[in-house]
Amino acid sequence: MRHRADLLGLKKAHVAVFGGGITATAPGKAEKKLTALGEQARLEFRPVRGESPASADRCPATTAPATEPLTACSTSPANTPANRYDLGPAAVRGADVSAARAHFDKQSASGWLVDVTFTSRGAKRFADLTTELSRQQPPTNAVAIVLDGSVLSAPAVNTTIPDGKVQISGSFTRASARELAALLSAGSLPVAMTVSSVTDIDSSAAAREAAAEG
Repeated sequence: MRHRADLLGLKKAHVAVFGGGITATAPGKAEKKLTALGEQARLEFRPVRGESPASADRCPATTAPATEPLTACSTSPANTPANRYDLGPAAVRGADVSAARAHFDKQSASGWLVDVTFTSRGAKRFADLTTELSRQQPPTNAVAIVLDGSVLSAPAVNTTIPDGKVQISGSFTRASARELAALLSAGSLPVAMTVSSVTDIDSSAAAREAAAEG
């Protein structure tokens, strides 16, 4: 949790454990980042089995276990058509990620990217996946990078990627790229967590002070 807080930009956050619960405090307007501390991003790399233009009635919100096929749509910028993907079971999962970082690509128009490095097990799985996909014809030579049921990107694979490193693009802002990198690089939390409440202490204190003065 301390590592995840640092990656989210909560440098002055304080994380404490009290009888089975965790309390995180940070100065300023940090409600969204504090909530993200307890979230478990579900990242999957799935082979593309089919692709078509998306429409509201052809791309309902769906979920599926990692071991089952999935139909999902791409997250696209405004005024850009989304695509609908028929995907195979997840070949690589978020638990196979060892590190992730956000950076701005100054060499192209890609904007903010998230660099992902896999564990040795994840690198082997990703190498096997890209070897298989590189032998296929479009669109079944693509790997879909799926976050929480939405396709961030689905790049074509032309050759085996053996080093366990990949870049995720998806029209990120600086904040969203850093948040995704933080959620991924901290790895899966050892237990499931539920955010019970987020309190703006500064605002509450200010309100009490104002009430006292009135």
